[in-house]
Amino acid sequence: MKQGLIAKITTVLQHVPLVRNLARQKFIARFVIGLMKSRNVQFGEVAHHLNDAVKPASNETRIQDFFREVDS
Repeated sequence: MKQGLIAKITTVLQHVPLVRNLARQKFIARFVIGLMKSRNVQFGEVAHHLNDAVKPASNETRIQDFFREVDS
């Protein structure tokens, strides 16, 4: 189910000209799902739900890097 939801969110993001890079679109999809699962906006809490294959600290670093590189 999680992969299907990620695919659907990514498909929606492809039609919105905010993010063109596919890897970043998939990250946003995972981040949105992490927000919903954690019911929290703190990066450390969302990191536990982002990618189960890596350590939460690595996920938190990925979240921080994503927001650090966003153009305002």
